[in-house]
Amino acid sequence: MARIAHISDIHFGRSFVVDVWNRIKSEIAAFHPKTIIASGDFTDDPDPLLLLAAKSELQDLCKRCGDDTEFFVVPGNHDLLDLGNFLHPGSAKWFDRVMFHDTTSLRDKLQSDLGFKLGLNAETLRWTKFPRFRRMQPSNWLSVATRTDTCDGRLQSCDYRRAGKRWPTRSIHDRTLITCLDSNNPSLRQFVFATGTIGRNQIERIKPSNLLATCPCSATAPKEAEDGGILLRVAVLHHHPMPIAVRDKSLDDADREARLEPFLILKNSGDLVHELQRLKYDLVLHGHKHRPQFARVELGADRPERYPILVLAGGSTAKRDEAPSDNTLRDIGTEPNGRLKVRTFWQGNLQDERDYREPIEILKRRAFARALDRTGIKAKQLISDVVIDEVGHMRSLDTTSQLRVIDKDLTLTGLVSNVDLAPHDTRLDVELEEGRDRVSLCVRDDKDNIFPLNDPKAPADSFHWLNFHEPLRADQQPLTFAIREAAANSMAMSQWEIEQRSHHQGGAGDPDYGYEEVGSHISYPIEKLTIRVTFPPNLEGIAPRPRCRRHPDIPDFPLRYLPEQRPRRDQPRPQLISDNDLAKEEMRELTYDARERSWEVVIDHPVPGCSYSLQWRVPNPRAPQKVCDRSTAYRKMLARLFDGSCGGDIVKKCQERFNRLARSLMMRFRFEYDRAENQTVFLMLYEPNDLCLRPALTQGPIPDGNYKVPLGGGVAGAAFLQRQIIAWKNDPTSKSLIRPASSGALNSHWVLALPVFHQGGRNAKGDELDTEPGAVLAVITLGSDNAASRINECAPNDDDPKGEMAKEIGQDAQILAQQCVFDMLRIIGNVGDQADPVVPTVP
Repeated sequence: MARIAHISDIHFGRSFVVDVWNRIKSEIAAFHPKTIIASGDFTDDPDPLLLLAAKSELQDLCKRCGDDTEFFVVPGNHDLLDLGNFLHPGSAKWFDRVMFHDTTSLRDKLQSDLGFKLGLNAETLRWTKFPRFRRMQPSNWLSVATRTDTCDGRLQSCDYRRAGKRWPTRSIHDRTLITCLDSNNPSLRQFVFATGTIGRNQIERIKPSNLLATCPCSATAPKEAEDGGILLRVAVLHHHPMPIAVRDKSLDDADREARLEPFLILKNSGDLVHELQRLKYDLVLHGHKHRPQFARVELGADRPERYPILVLAGGSTAKRDEAPSDNTLRDIGTEPNGRLKVRTFWQGNLQDERDYREPIEILKRRAFARALDRTGIKAKQLISDVVIDEVGHMRSLDTTSQLRVIDKDLTLTGLVSNVDLAPHDTRLDVELEEGRDRVSLCVRDDKDNIFPLNDPKAPADSFHWLNFHEPLRADQQPLTFAIREAAANSMAMSQWEIEQRSHHQGGAGDPDYGYEEVGSHISYPIEKLTIRVTFPPNLEGIAPRPRCRRHPDIPDFPLRYLPEQRPRRDQPRPQLISDNDLAKEEMRELTYDARERSWEVVIDHPVPGCSYSLQWRVPNPRAPQKVCDRSTAYRKMLARLFDGSCGGDIVKKCQERFNRLARSLMMRFRFEYDRAENQTVFLMLYEPNDLCLRPALTQGPIPDGNYKVPLGGGVAGAAFLQRQIIAWKNDPTSKSLIRPASSGALNSHWVLALPVFHQGGRNAKGDELDTEPGAVLAVITLGSDNAASRINECAPNDDDPKGEMAKEIGQDAQILAQQCVFDMLRIIGNVGDQADPVVPTVP
């Protein structure tokens, strides 16, 4: 975060009030700015010794604020002209020698001779009242000491030399670009009074070229590059670039103000403001008239690329003959998201009612401009259209319109295509929907090797790559493309699932616990972002809210579209920071289409480096607590089959009961014309610690392999989480998002998954199934390697398009599975004809 203290028009001399300055100095030290800007008029008249006193004070104040605090200065008309109006020979040279030369030995010698510390203090102030010739003793010491070109090592001094000792100076400090201009008449050979002019050569050098790499004092240029890491661009000058309109003061003496104004103006202010706006400067800090003013300038406000500039006029600092409200200090800073804020002090006293926070719209435009400088690319629009089905599958279509290269020196060969998914999600069915004539979607590794989608030869750390057939350059037509993709079981549909995935930790301290969301991450400038999500009927009534999270390293966030900065599987993801200000701003753009059950938010100039989303509270349908508790106990009973802790005889009896079920299912769904059909039946049990299901009992040929499936994954995991019968077919053309988990050499063409539920409600009496979340006990699966297996009767077909007969057949099989599992529970719950006391009564 940038932090700047701005003061102006110190006028160290007859009207200077030391007590007021001490209060201001204490306030500056209290908020520890990294940058102190003084916009001219350090003295009443050109006097190198008083300039030295002002510089010494600023040096001491910087040390008090912190070792990395720097100060920046510009000359005022009183620093160069007698009485601020008349030519004073050599004054410009004196300002240069004092402010940009090493004056350490000068200061030490003078303090030794005078016997007090040089600065803006009472002792130095009394000394200023001596005639100038008395203050020049010993003669010529100042002239001799500054004759050699020895840099004082300050950042501005080094940048002054890097620019060939010409104004403006341009420095990058504390993520702020600071351009200091000399607004005094460039010739100083005429009766100029207090008017100002920014020479044409200065305006042309605001964006410099041919800078020296190092200062003659061997200081190198700052490491912060201008195309990255800049939060603010600040221009500093002395004269006001727009009229100072102070109505209550001007009308008191309208005639005098009218006569005085022509002698105070900056003659070519329009040219300067136009150039600063073109270069996307955010702040202009100045002084001169001793009247504070707060204004925003927006030339070309009717243009899409408009860019407002905040112009802050500093009053005087500590003058006796000014009103308290005119002796001002401004504390200028940025919030963590880059939002500009300003606090105003009158004579060292904070004015709370004058606190300023810029509108979010201006923050977004600045973030867009900074990211454009950094990336050199932008897009017209990104539309993320997401559809969620009734079991939590997610399908999306992301359309990027008019991606273009702005930087003439940039060549873009492609983009990384990445999506933020939960750890349990799998990105499926990724394909290019639009733009195939100029773009192809493939897989790429870190050695720049390209592979087709789903190529098994692609390395594990490869990534999806949007490859441009012809590299995109600034002189080419923009690109429009769309990517369609899907993720199975991506969305949690119940709080029970969220609790399971968090291992019942409860999300302490996590404000997003219990919520789901969809959205997009912005890693390069996009003029408009649209997020649209369509909910299934079982989520009707959900009302999402916009969310915004920013990367902690803004504005140095990673450019995720570049291969070298993409997120990697083996690296921890940064913890994004919620930004309620940005989210609240977008809340006004949220709309709902009741007919489509879709919510949409449209965001102008989304902040690069931020993730935007629509977030909603996951509903909490679940079985009654007694049912959940009893279901958990039943699952623990069945889990004793894993290690045989219930006893070998019990395991044998359960296996015999399971074998009878397996034979019944195999006979019911066997294809009668294929005696060689291989069928396999599993009893899949849920392990909450590992969030997976694995087989406890099996029947049929079982090749070696890993048959563990994640919660919600594979056919068994999907049936357990979705709480429904699933008949899955191995069909490459199928639109189903269910994919079998890796299972060694088992090659099933059809799989039937039958969830087994708690039954009988709270009292566990009766045959009615409890199908709410938390009441699933296990899953029985039947697999067949025959494509004509009668398992197909459990799936909708041409003869049964609504699936009514298929549902009946599946339910008949499920009744058999229910009976088998509850028979095994009775076997496990009765050891030696004695009921196990830790197990609830089995119905």
